[in-house]
Amino acid sequence: MKNGQIFAHKSTARGRLDLEYLDETSGRKLGLRERADLDQQIGKRLKHFTEYASKESLGQVHAGGFLHDHIRVNPDGTSTAPARLSNAERKRRITDSWQVHLARFPSNAKRPVIAHRLIFSMSTEQHDALVSAGINPDQVLHSTMKKVMRKFAEKFHPGDSIGYAYGLHHDTAHLHAHVALCPRTAKGKYVGCSTSRFSRARHKRQMDVIKTWFEKENQRWERILSSPQGIEQAVSQRIDSDKLVFSPQLNRFQLEALRQTQTAEAIRLQQSYQSIRNLEAAIAAKRRFLAVQRDANFVSRLAGRRKPKFVRTVEKLAAVVDRRSLREMQSLLFKITRGYRAAHKRYSQTYGFNAYANRSTIAHSHRQQGHKLGVHHL
Repeated sequence: MKNGQIFAHKSTARGRLDLEYLDETSGRKLGLRERADLDQQIGKRLKHFTEYASKESLGQVHAGGFLHDHIRVNPDGTSTAPARLSNAERKRRITDSWQVHLARFPSNAKRPVIAHRLIFSMSTEQHDALVSAGINPDQVLHSTMKKVMRKFAEKFHPGDSIGYAYGLHHDTAHLHAHVALCPRTAKGKYVGCSTSRFSRARHKRQMDVIKTWFEKENQRWERILSSPQGIEQAVSQRIDSDKLVFSPQLNRFQLEALRQTQTAEAIRLQQSYQSIRNLEAAIAAKRRFLAVQRDANFVSRLAGRRKPKFVRTVEKLAAVVDRRSLREMQSLLFKITRGYRAAHKRYSQTYGFNAYANRSTIAHSHRQQGHKLGVHHL
């Protein structure tokens, strides 16, 4: 696909660690956009943004690699999954863990590298093609970024682990991800991010390798998006299928329009939409339950407490059943969502769904204004 996902930029940070640029809603990022005369309304430049992403996902900074495990440990020795921490707490813990880690492996350089800054970007062409197919561009870029970072660690630091922090941004013309890469592995080895114009240079040319990985991912997504069958087969087999597909949102005026219509098509559309919302809530609850179990097991391992063999066997079997149940729920959500998207499209084209909802909105607004004027005259 033309200009799909690319490795757009790399820079080096020295002096001190500042993760605020990873947060698209931070004061620093807002200030930069103001000085650059960019639109401050996040997501306005991206088409269909409100269909697949929520305001709650904006500004989130996450940890990857060994940092993900470091920040889950609480001061009292317990464990909390990073996803359950507030964004501010995650940023604070990442910064603290980063600084402690670098202090363990000091550099002799006058101005040592604090972080490598990488930017991975998605073209408008690929973004719009994904949205048209009902696939969440955020999740595609997120999963591609994590795959690339995993391959980076396996190729250049086998038997070791890298640490990084990242955040997705929607505040420019292109969806992109900011990544801060720690310059030391879990075992203290230096993490290089070099490129070279010369084939015989001693540098490992890590950035050139990253570009080839993105090109392969773009070719893969081009094949997937080339046919509806390819989309169904590829997406349904993914473990994140419930996150990858999205359903068009219905605002309260559109929902009210459907209730007033009460045709068979309108009723089915309402029921499908409600089924999606209910199933999403159930999946989120199941994930929270599994996260609590993982936290408890993590703390048990840290404390060196070994449970009886019978208990461990029962817990493993229960975990297998829970994971299988979650997978079945995800598969069901994928099927319902795909069916809902098709029904939503047919309803919109046949009955003027959006136009009807908009008329309801305007009529409701006019009634409110008339009521206010009547009260004023009284």
